[in-house]
Amino acid sequence: MSVSAMTPSGAGDHLEFIRRAGQTTRRAIAEHTGLSRSVVAQTVSELIAQGLVIEHRLGAAAVSAAAVSAAAVSAASAASAASAGRARATRGRPTAVLQLARQHGVIVACDIGHRHITVAVADLHGHELVEQSIHFPVDEGSAQTFAATHSLVMQLLDQARSTLAEVCGFGISLPFPITTGRASGRASVRAPANLAGWHGTNLADAAPAGLSCPVIIDNDANFGAWGERMFGGTTAIDNLLYVKLSDGIGAGLIVNGTLLAGATGLGGEMGHIEVQPGGALCRCGRRGCLEAVIAECLPDYHRAGLRVGRAVAQLCAFVDPEVVVLGGRIGSVGEPLLAGVREALAEFSQDATVSVVVRSAAWGTRSELMGIIDRTLAAAWASDRIAGRHGTRESAAAYDRRSA
Repeated sequence: MSVSAMTPSGAGDHLEFIRRAGQTTRRAIAEHTGLSRSVVAQTVSELIAQGLVIEHRLGAAAVSAAAVSAAAVSAASAASAASAGRARATRGRPTAVLQLARQHGVIVACDIGHRHITVAVADLHGHELVEQSIHFPVDEGSAQTFAATHSLVMQLLDQARSTLAEVCGFGISLPFPITTGRASGRASVRAPANLAGWHGTNLADAAPAGLSCPVIIDNDANFGAWGERMFGGTTAIDNLLYVKLSDGIGAGLIVNGTLLAGATGLGGEMGHIEVQPGGALCRCGRRGCLEAVIAECLPDYHRAGLRVGRAVAQLCAFVDPEVVVLGGRIGSVGEPLLAGVREALAEFSQDATVSVVVRSAAWGTRSELMGIIDRTLAAAWASDRIAGRHGTRESAAAYDRRSA
């Protein structure tokens, strides 16, 4: 069944805005979407009738808080939303507040690194139900990796008292560049030459057979950047450079609130930039790549930070980020790695980027998983999986049993 058959036009934007705000009003939705109040009112009424959104009345103080929450989602409407909340608070009249109804279904998030597989199952409001990590030799090949991932997914779905049929979104990160397939029409993995088990990988095999829902597949650093943007501070960061330092090195770039992947999806692959001609042999087969040079520096984290910082300084000169975040197993160690990066930035950056904030990932090695969960939730709520097959409201008792 199509989205248009189940939900009114623009419903996905409405649902996503309500999800991120937690609680909001019709007025805030209209300000965010730019639609007229009558169109928003009609759309919201249909979403309520379908059991996707619930409405309740709040007193003045609570409505003001809801307006501020909505404003945090849409900075452009912050002043008007907060003003609306204050005006209603002055009048003291109960106001209709909207929030998502509890829905029957889950999303699955899979974070795959070079040496690990982590799977989490969350409900449709982002509350994590179960999670498990296993050590696994991912570099040996995609067939073994996907089989192990699917097995772990089924185990965790069982623990969460759910089934594959109830999965409304499936997200998976890979530790390799992923091309968009813009020219060929098919996305693909760009694995190093020495990892023959990943050559010719069909990304359709990444999701379990029989799954019927949106599937989000991306490079791990891109997911990490999104996780830090959305959950790394008190407000979303619109210009951020995320550098993942682990068994490999990659970067995710957020510019004006948008994740940039480049024309073919290979943007951010800084690990194989040549920084030392004739230097250490890299696993890609070349010499002097940043990844190989950093590996030689360890365990001298300050020296490694100087090398990373010099490369980051060049990127900062082009994109001028507000924040540089170091994530991954190595990037999350803190000082003296951070000190080395800051020293290099101070020496090699342009004047405009000297003041950039450099910090460790707020979520440590979990930034990727947070990004996967959020982007998968967004895809699920924008699809007809929830509106079509899960449009009936789940009873509070059933929801509480699932979350217990």
